[in-house]
Amino acid sequence: MTLEKRFQVFISSTFRDLVEERQAVLRAVLELDHMPAGMELFPAADETAWQLIKDVIDGSDYYVLIVGGRYGSLDETGIGYTEKEYEYAILLKKPVIPLLHENPNNLPRDKTEIDEVAWKKLQAFRKKIEQRHTCVYWSTADDLKAKVIVGLTTAVKRHPTVGWIRADQVPSGATLSDVLTLRERVSELEKELERTRTEPPPGTEDLLKGDDPLAITFRFDARIPGEFMSEKKYKAKINPTWNEIFAGVAPSMINEASDFDLRRAFKKHMSQLAIEEFQDKKDLKGKEFRNFTFLDHDIDTCIVQFRALGLIRESDKKRSVKDTATYWSLTPYGDRLMVQLRALRKSPADIQRAAGTAEQASDDDAT
Repeated sequence: MTLEKRFQVFISSTFRDLVEERQAVLRAVLELDHMPAGMELFPAADETAWQLIKDVIDGSDYYVLIVGGRYGSLDETGIGYTEKEYEYAILLKKPVIPLLHENPNNLPRDKTEIDEVAWKKLQAFRKKIEQRHTCVYWSTADDLKAKVIVGLTTAVKRHPTVGWIRADQVPSGATLSDVLTLRERVSELEKELERTRTEPPPGTEDLLKGDDPLAITFRFDARIPGEFMSEKKYKAKINPTWNEIFAGVAPSMINEASDFDLRRAFKKHMSQLAIEEFQDKKDLKGKEFRNFTFLDHDIDTCIVQFRALGLIRESDKKRSVKDTATYWSLTPYGDRLMVQLRALRKSPADIQRAAGTAEQASDDDAT
């Protein structure tokens, strides 16, 4: 018996400027035989309303985010309700399908923000989404509808969720148990197949990688050892290659690393690269380096790039419900590249020493 599973799809956006677009998305969801859900007719003006919105997101399988030219109304803390809904969906690890207008600057006046503060909030929100996801960009309601159909279909295949079936289609307990067991096994095999991939994913040919450099700006303090009053502040830049950066932080993810620990590994490795770069410079030779400060933007860029290159992925290990932190692990391809970059290789001198050599030691060699 084939189960006709349907999914609840939460549609999140500002409302007054995107009425036509929301209708197009709603029709797209219905044409796929899924159930659209959204709170555009129920403004979230108090805690009771916000709790209702959270309940609807809780019960949804997928989260469609539409961003046009308006940031929308704010809650008491100054965050827009659309962004608040998005952050809640991220917290629940709901599959997100982000659709951003390709050029909000060209939207009519009644469909875009005219307040400078709201416009800056919208730009920051868009940037956050683009850093977290591979986004799809739309220009018209019809274009949006077509891209929702493609995006939702892909999400259902890549991120299968619980969904809903009609009560009269539910098989007997034993049969249902068999179906669920098989479904779990298929999911395990799909994840295992993904884990065994040791080649870069398609579409990465044009991305910066390998020996391509990345400019990293930072600040640090330097002083003569023991002379606290000699400390001076410096602003500097290094240009490590992507391979140099990855080789330094990859070992921290062998057994996975929390987002906090991974960022700490980036800062530690970049600090070491900076010391190696500047320790012999004329004005800094012999000085003690400390208080390195790197831009979060640069670290975000590295994480996004390594993810795009197929070197790291968000860990899918099951955790406590209270543990909402993000964890990163190496993909098989990332593990392979780490070994290639970090494994020690023999040199002719190593081979000679392996055969056994001896020479007279001077007095200076005595310990």
